[in-house]
Amino acid sequence: MLYDHPQQPALPEGWFIRSLLAVAAIMRSFGALLSMGTSTILLTFAFEPLLPYLPMPRRLGENMVQGIPGLIMALLVSWLLLHYAHKLRLSDLGLSLDLANLRELAIWTLGGAFVLSLTVLPLLWSGAGQFTPSEAKIAGPGSLTIFLILLLISAMEEELIMRGYPFQTLVEPLHLLGALILTSGAFAALHWANPGANEFTIANTFLAGCALGLLLVIRRSMWAAIGAHFGWNLATILFGLNLSGLAMPIVPFTLNWTIDPIWTGGRYGPEGGLLCTIILSLLILIEVLIYHRQLLDTPSILADESE
Repeated sequence: MLYDHPQQPALPEGWFIRSLLAVAAIMRSFGALLSMGTSTILLTFAFEPLLPYLPMPRRLGENMVQGIPGLIMALLVSWLLLHYAHKLRLSDLGLSLDLANLRELAIWTLGGAFVLSLTVLPLLWSGAGQFTPSEAKIAGPGSLTIFLILLLISAMEEELIMRGYPFQTLVEPLHLLGALILTSGAFAALHWANPGANEFTIANTFLAGCALGLLLVIRRSMWAAIGAHFGWNLATILFGLNLSGLAMPIVPFTLNWTIDPIWTGGRYGPEGGLLCTIILSLLILIEVLIYHRQLLDTPSILADESE
């Protein structure tokens, strides 16, 4: 991984020098975020001609197709920074494309779907919701395949932008906690403009960012975080719920809740519910325990945090 790669120079001693390097790392990290974001906006216009050909409602297509230029620019900016600033490759971000990492992607897709189901099934079992028939706007194997590919691209884009270079370049100078706080805060801020968003949904999105960042560090693979993100999103949609405030009608039903939205997230989706807060908090606690066990078994640069 970038933060403990053997080719990277060790940080010098002394709090003043380390503080300067931390500030420089923050500027470089958020400079990378800014360049990825602004270039994505410009490149998005080049993909607008594709919208009429997407087998889905135009508004949904506009949301989904944004992931393509975002992923392209995230890969390009990451490659440029890694190649010229660090003399490293994209694979050093944990993006190696081999059988083991494809297995990580598959396993953690199931893992993300499982965690999401924990925020929905207890409420269903208590009789707090009911499924209502509705029209599926995306039908047929071809259309569903295109939708799933775009959904995966969207997860890859967000993970590469948040848990890729910007996160990993902050881990050593700011330690893991600082990197998690800054990048998860940026991740939450990106969802502020979503329909139905409020302070509570943003807090849960922050927790989700922390959980994904810890998963990346524990598994040492971007594919694990991508899979968990993709699985969470896909399971939300398959339950007939909104995803971060956005309707994704690929199933012929919607799940309507009959209890206070504080538990369910209301129109924002399960990510905005109190049950989600509890599940994510427990998940982060478990990840922290696993992480510290790993530090005891295999000390690394990250072990400096425990000193």
